[in-house]
Amino acid sequence: MDLSADLWLTLLALGAALVNGAVGYGFSSIITPVAILWYSNKLLNPALVMVEVAVNVALLLRERRRIPATWGRARPVITTLAPGVVLGTLGLAFLAVTDVKVIVYATLLPLVLLQLSGISRPFKNERRGGLAIGPGIGFLYALTTISGPPLALFLRNQGMSKNDFRCAIAQIRVAESSITLTTYAVFSAFFGANLVTLPSIGLLPFLVVPVIIGIPLGTLLLASVSPEFFRRLVMAIDAVLVSYGLTRVLVTVHWLTPTGSYLIFGLAVAGIAGLGTWMLRRVTVRPAPEGEASGPPRGPGGPGSRSGVAPTGPAAPLDRPSHDGAEPAPGS
Repeated sequence: MDLSADLWLTLLALGAALVNGAVGYGFSSIITPVAILWYSNKLLNPALVMVEVAVNVALLLRERRRIPATWGRARPVITTLAPGVVLGTLGLAFLAVTDVKVIVYATLLPLVLLQLSGISRPFKNERRGGLAIGPGIGFLYALTTISGPPLALFLRNQGMSKNDFRCAIAQIRVAESSITLTTYAVFSAFFGANLVTLPSIGLLPFLVVPVIIGIPLGTLLLASVSPEFFRRLVMAIDAVLVSYGLTRVLVTVHWLTPTGSYLIFGLAVAGIAGLGTWMLRRVTVRPAPEGEASGPPRGPGGPGSRSGVAPTGPAAPLDRPSHDGAEPAPGS
């Protein structure tokens, strides 16, 4: 393996672990878009999934007191993950490397931009919404190791408090990473997929050490910075990284010329910088009080009315968003 690439992977993993410790997700969605410029997904994905099993279990243990209150909201997604995971593993095992890269970037970019822009549209029936997105989440995770952005969009839209959000997303990610790792192992053992291999396992030291250091530091960082401000800043940086990766891989598949790729990347950076600056100026940098809502209130037919979970109260106005990841209610 290229030692310089491994060192860059270590630094990248440290930054991703800081983000994961602060907001509860983001480890693979930050590492993958950059690291697949050096490694194939078949090599990188199994190593990331192995690390994320441990990371997600640790995050869930930290929020374990909220499992009884949030299990009913995480369960619909968890129960429908498996079919998507199997399809995603098939794609990872048998699709061309460049095709997988195009899927990674093309899927991730709009999701990151949606989070950066703060768009929210709550599901009136949260259970049906969870059942519907579960297979898609499983497919994306098995193919790309990226599920944080779509999961965050779904859960934040449903008006969860900060700690309930962290607990629910940890439950779902423990399930998806465990199911995915098991599926990778089965496909490697019985279908010759060569996913869980020694070269992939060899990446673990460059991922595990940064995680041990970065996640506790990220938790401390959250105490002094508004989670909403921090999350949107991370999304802006992530959008730039994904845009760069997308333009580079489009050159590889001969959809763009090198000159055209630099032009499109420059325009993308300018647009992201403008959107990011506009959104960050609308978010204060004071930490949020514990327990504020992290999304708009749940509407009729949602968990507040049928599942027995009390609504968390009205969302903050559009020009004064809450500081733990709150999104404005539609029409506010």
